[in-house]
Amino acid sequence: MPNRFTPITSTQSTKAALQQINQNFMQLDAEAFTKTVSKGENNQITFGKLPNGRYGLLIYDAKGMPRALIGQAPRDGRVGIWMTKVGFNVLTEID
Repeated sequence: MPNRFTPITSTQSTKAALQQINQNFMQLDAEAFTKTVSKGENNQITFGKLPNGRYGLLIYDAKGMPRALIGQAPRDGRVGIWMTKVGFNVLTEID
C-alpha cells in the first residue's frame, strides 16, 4: 500500500516533523498488531491479535457474530480450526 503515511516536508518545523514521524510509526504499529476488515457496521474478518488476547484469523457472519476461528484457543492456546452454529460466538464456545 504505497503512500499510506503522511510525508514529512522540508518546510515543517522540527517539532511538527517529529510529531508526524511518531504518528506514522503509531499507524504502522497498529497495522502490524491487528487488522480488521469491516463492511458497514459489521466486522467481516479480524487477524493478528484477537479480542481474546490470542493470535489467529477470526471470521464473522453477516450479523457481525464471530463464527469461525483459525488460530489459538482462548484458554490454553492450542492451535486449531473451530466453527460454531448460527448465533453462537466461537470465542466463547471454545473457552
